[in-house]
Amino acid sequence: MEKIVVIETEDDYREALKRFIGLCGSQKTDEDLMELQLLTDLMEKYERANCGGN
Repeated sequence: MEKIVVIETEDDYREALKRFIGLCGSQKTDEDLMELQLLTDLMEKYERANCGGN
């Protein structure tokens, strides 16, 4: 699976959320933990810009 590095659309956000949930339910490597942090940051940025957050 290709890593997500930017979230620009609702579809991108949904894909990131699916990936995040998939990673949460599995045994995690250091690389997985880094990807979880990146996804968290990207999703938070998208939510702030598009979902009325501050």
